[in-house]
Amino acid sequence: MSKIIVAGAGHGGVVAAIKLAKAGHEVIIFEKSRQESLGLPQSDVVEKEAFVYADIPIPDECKTVRNEITFIPLESDVSRFTLPATEEESILINRKVLITYLLSLAKEAGAEIFYGTEIIKPIILGNRVCGVRTREQEFYCDLVIDACGVYSPLRMNLPEYMCVNREIKKYDIVHTYRAYFNKLPNVPDPETTYNIYVRDNGSVGFSWLVTEEDRIDALIGRFHELDDKETLEILRGLHEENAHMGTELVEGGSFMPIPVCQPLAVLVADGYAAIGDSAFMTYSIKGSGIAYCIRAGVMLADCVINDTQGFYDAEHLWEYEKRFFKEIGFSACRIAIVKNLLHYMTAEQLNDLFKQNIVTTDEVAKVMEEKFDAILTAKGFATVKDKVRLVRDNPLLKEMFTNIAVWIGRFTVAESSFPNKYDAEDVQKWNERYNTFFDSIRAE
Repeated sequence: MSKIIVAGAGHGGVVAAIKLAKAGHEVIIFEKSRQESLGLPQSDVVEKEAFVYADIPIPDECKTVRNEITFIPLESDVSRFTLPATEEESILINRKVLITYLLSLAKEAGAEIFYGTEIIKPIILGNRVCGVRTREQEFYCDLVIDACGVYSPLRMNLPEYMCVNREIKKYDIVHTYRAYFNKLPNVPDPETTYNIYVRDNGSVGFSWLVTEEDRIDALIGRFHELDDKETLEILRGLHEENAHMGTELVEGGSFMPIPVCQPLAVLVADGYAAIGDSAFMTYSIKGSGIAYCIRAGVMLADCVINDTQGFYDAEHLWEYEKRFFKEIGFSACRIAIVKNLLHYMTAEQLNDLFKQNIVTTDEVAKVMEEKFDAILTAKGFATVKDKVRLVRDNPLLKEMFTNIAVWIGRFTVAESSFPNKYDAEDVQKWNERYNTFFDSIRAE
């Protein structure tokens, strides 16, 4: 059997480690954080189906939820609107609890775990990744799974010819602050408990306030880096609008960059596979990719197990990439295309879309549920054209809706060039076409 290094304790990498260790491979997980400080002190909603897909029992600490998201427009005279709860049942789980649980399953399966071990770059011999270098020593292996995160030192130090994108560009990241505050006693809960506030700061900024049983979950997101002064100002505004929100910090209070762009065009190279935040596997509207990553961990493990010769070269690992894009990636790209409009808009313009009934609750719900198949039909394009007519008196909005139709059409053409099998020349062409397209629609 093979020796496999999982670099970083990301959810997808650890799920892959569980499957691979069970299959008899020698699996080593290196994580830079110490065991006691691993995982963010926050809770996230994860679709139950992801655990079923991975054949992983759902942790006992999970709570079943059916969140109904309410958007709070910029102007008070514009009605709030609440999206219907998705049909798919979800669970609420603390990230510390989840990653600790997954790591315990990996250890039970036979994986070794080393905490407090920071990886600084890959070891490359010839055209192949053959190990990792930590601050202390070098470790060689047959395959490196990169789960180091957004600023992965492995991905960012790969040679250009491997076609794995190393660069992080403006608007690829949303900068967030997340904290939990006390819930005041004897103050009624609001009518809606999962509220998203759209705010103006030159582009669309947002905050959410989620009322839980015993605390308030507050998140602030901006496309520029947040500082303490701006964060405090936004928190004061949320507190003034929500009488049940206390000022005592219960948990969290940290800043975190979250990738909100399309997945990497190329996830694999000889001896290397990226997963999770290292590969930008997040849901660019919701800002969380745990379910994506769990599913991707299964796909990667299946691909490795099916490579019975143990080559783990780009040609064999391409089956992982192909399956990911077919099941998740192409849909994630279309969401990223829609999300890209937020770079161009102010909160006032977004407010006008709802005020004039140009965008409806049902349409936003479809975006949140990833139902993009309808957009590619003749009927779907006709709907977009109808939107263009509705905004004919607003040149900027008209241009935006026209862009959506054009962008989706162009991406459909680019999608058709995705290689069915790995060929270095074809993969290079795909990489260039994919990244050129997303660069062309990027706001400056």
